[in-house]
Amino acid sequence: MSQPHEPEYPEHIPVAETPHSPPDAAPPPPKTSPTAGRVHIAAPRRRADVMAISALALHVPHTVVGLVAVTCLGFLVESWTGLPAWVTAVSWLLSGALVLHRPTEAFLAHHVLGYRPPSLAEQDRLAPPWHDVTARFGVASTAYQLWIHESEKPSAEAAAGHIVAVTSAALRLPPGQLSAVLAHELGHHVAGHSWTALLTFWYALPARLIWRAVRALYRLMSPSRRIRTRKDTKARSQLLLIAILLASLVVYLFPWLLLLALLPPLLAAVRRRAELRADRSAAARGYGPQLAYVLEKFITDGADAKQPASPDNDRFRPAVSLLSPHPDLHTRLQSLQRYLETHRN
Repeated sequence: MSQPHEPEYPEHIPVAETPHSPPDAAPPPPKTSPTAGRVHIAAPRRRADVMAISALALHVPHTVVGLVAVTCLGFLVESWTGLPAWVTAVSWLLSGALVLHRPTEAFLAHHVLGYRPPSLAEQDRLAPPWHDVTARFGVASTAYQLWIHESEKPSAEAAAGHIVAVTSAALRLPPGQLSAVLAHELGHHVAGHSWTALLTFWYALPARLIWRAVRALYRLMSPSRRIRTRKDTKARSQLLLIAILLASLVVYLFPWLLLLALLPPLLAAVRRRAELRADRSAAARGYGPQLAYVLEKFITDGADAKQPASPDNDRFRPAVSLLSPHPDLHTRLQSLQRYLETHRN
């Protein structure tokens, strides 16, 4: 629900037989819920669970590459303006705090992500389930900002450090199911998944830009197949040989760089695990049955849009699965069912 899902599953998977109220009603407070007695609002502070810390650690190489790139840029700036290169590098490192600044987040949400503030009617629709969810998590309802994302897919997204974006289609869900969707996203926030994802994206941005520039340069230097001549092919082969020799030299001097090849599947695995943790965080607050119903509904309604089967898709499906940051809905539903079975009273 944090992001759109990919595969579609036509078959129907029944939800585990867990005693629960109808899916269109708000779930009763669990025995350990803050709403079972007094509501305890925790002081706002930045949190990070094991998955969030793991994501930060795995992004250290990207940050180092970004720092090197920004420092090189700083030397260019120094040659033009006289500003010391270290000022540029330190400014970039400190800029990470800016992406967690509330006004900056609001600017990014509106102008970059395409979100909009909820209308009065939408606010009235969101307020009751949101107050219930935040109370069960023990946080103030004003600690996070609710935004609307125009989409026909009923989902939500935890973005930046204080943003929960709900799709316009999700507003049409019954109150209990809408609460479950909001609880899943708030589970990402309280575990630190959202702010760490934004921070790692920002510090990895220079490395991504460098990689895109290299790919664009390669495309520019590679003539199209229709106009490729024997001379062009020879020049391309020479460039490829030079690139292989340079890459071999770099790996020989810095063999630890081979570990970078393991980062994409490791990062994807951490993000998939974070999704399952957010599901269980919502279930621990009493939203498990409603969340399971929503997942089952997404499966049966085809919310997991799947590409048509083809030999090419079959060939790359294992790699795509390993690199996907989101578990498929079957995995999420089965994990949630196991959690509900284990914690059944």
